[in-house]
Amino acid sequence: MTPMTDDPLLEHDALGLAALVRAGEVTPDELLDATLARTERLDGTLNAIITECVERARTHAARVDPSTPFAGVPTFLKDLVDLEGTRRTDGSASMLQNVSAASPAWVTAAEVAGLVVAGKTNTPEFASLPVTDNMVFGPTRNPWDPNLSSGGSSGGAAASVAAGYTPVAHGTDGGGSNRIPASWCGVFGMKPSRGRLASGELDGSHPVFKTHMALSRSVRDNATVFLATQGDDAAFPHLASMPTLDGRRLRIALTLDSPFGEPPEPAVQAAVEDAALLCQALGHEVVPVDNPVDGAEFFAMYAGYFLSRTVGLIDMLEQASGLPIEESGLLSRCTIEMVREGDHLPSDAIARAEATLARLDTTMAAFLADHDVWLTPVTATMPLLVGDISPREPFDRDRSQRLLSHLAIANAIGGPAMSVPLWWDDDTGLPVGSHFSAAPGSDETLYGLAFALEEAQPWAQRWAPTSARFL
Repeated sequence: MTPMTDDPLLEHDALGLAALVRAGEVTPDELLDATLARTERLDGTLNAIITECVERARTHAARVDPSTPFAGVPTFLKDLVDLEGTRRTDGSASMLQNVSAASPAWVTAAEVAGLVVAGKTNTPEFASLPVTDNMVFGPTRNPWDPNLSSGGSSGGAAASVAAGYTPVAHGTDGGGSNRIPASWCGVFGMKPSRGRLASGELDGSHPVFKTHMALSRSVRDNATVFLATQGDDAAFPHLASMPTLDGRRLRIALTLDSPFGEPPEPAVQAAVEDAALLCQALGHEVVPVDNPVDGAEFFAMYAGYFLSRTVGLIDMLEQASGLPIEESGLLSRCTIEMVREGDHLPSDAIARAEATLARLDTTMAAFLADHDVWLTPVTATMPLLVGDISPREPFDRDRSQRLLSHLAIANAIGGPAMSVPLWWDDDTGLPVGSHFSAAPGSDETLYGLAFALEEAQPWAQRWAPTSARFL
C-alpha cells in the first residue's frame, strides 16, 4: 500500500474545514483546489464523478459567507437532482442534453449553508439498480476494493466521501439508495423522514418513497446538513440544535432475517450482532423480534408504485428517436425490460399498492410503538463484484428486491433510517454497515443514537486503500 499522505485537511470533517476557513487558515478556493486534485488523481479508478462545474463552484466559493455552517466546503450532488445551469442525466443516454433551468429548495438551502457544489456523482439509470452502473458513464467502483461495486443508487456519492474527495455529499434514497452505498463504502448514510426537509424536486413535492439527504464521514456533518435543509413546509417541527438522546434508554428491536425469511451472510450477521452488543453496552435494551413484513406482498406494492411511473416512457422515446427502443441506444437493456414490466401492470395496480401501503402503515405503526428503533442488516450480502448486476443484462427483479428487502420499508412508511459504519470484516477488510430505522418524525432519535455509537466506536480515521489518504 502507498504510504499515508501528509495532508492535514484530511484530518477534518466538513465542519472542521469550515472552522479553518473562519480562522483564516485556508480559503474556500484552496479547499476546492484540494477536492479537484484528489478527484483528478483517484477518479480514473473509481469513476464517482461524471460532471464537474468548476467555474460555477469558484464563483460560489468567492462569495461564500464564512459565518455559514459549511463556509465554502466543496461537495457533490447526485446526478438525480437539478442544479441550475448544470447537466442532469439521471445516468441515461436519453437525458444527456438535459440542462437544469433551476435548483430545488433542498439544493438552494445546502448552498446557502455554505456548501460549494463541485460536480455531480454517478448513479444507475433513473436510480433503478442497487449498484451504480450505467451505459453512459460505466460503473463506480468501491474504494475498499475497486473490483467491487460501490452500491447504488448513490454509489458515486458514497465513493467520493469514502475516497476523501469531500467529507460530505448529497444522495437520494428511494428504497435504500443512500444506505447500501454507505454500508458498502464504510461511511454514514441517512434517509430522513418524508417531508421533514425542503423538497429536492423542482415542483416542490415530497414523493412517497424518494428523499434527499447526505452521506458523510461524521455524524455531525450529516446532522448539520439536516438542520440546514429543513423545509418551510416541513411535516414535523423544526430542530434547532444537534440532536442528543440526553440519557434516554431506547428499546431496540433486532431482526436478522429479511421480509422473505432469509438470513444474512455470516459476516453481515456478525456485524449486526456486534452493533446490538454495542447498543446494550450503551445502556439500551435490545429485543430480538421476527420480521413483521411479508416480502412478497411488500414488493408487489413497491413495484406497483415505481413501475407505474414509467408507463409510456418507451413510446415517448420511440416517437422522439423514430427507432425501436432497442435500436435507439437511449435506454439500457435492463431499463427496457423493467419499463416493459410497468407497461403490463394491471389497471388497478396503483389502487392495490395504496391498499397494501395502508395496511403496512398500520402494521409498522404498531411495531414501532413498541420499539423506539429497529436494527437490521443493510443488505444481507457483502458488496457485489462490479458487473454482477449490470444494466447490460436482463432486469433481475428478484435479486434487486432481496438487496432492498431490509431498507425499502422505511421509505414506504416515510420514516427515517440510517446505515452506521461500525464493523469491518477481518478476512476481507471490507466495511459492513448496520441499519437503524424508526417511526416517521423520529430523525432526532436516530441522530442521537448515531452520535453515541460514533463516540463509542469511531470510524472517521478508517481510510479505504483507494483514497486520498493513500495517494
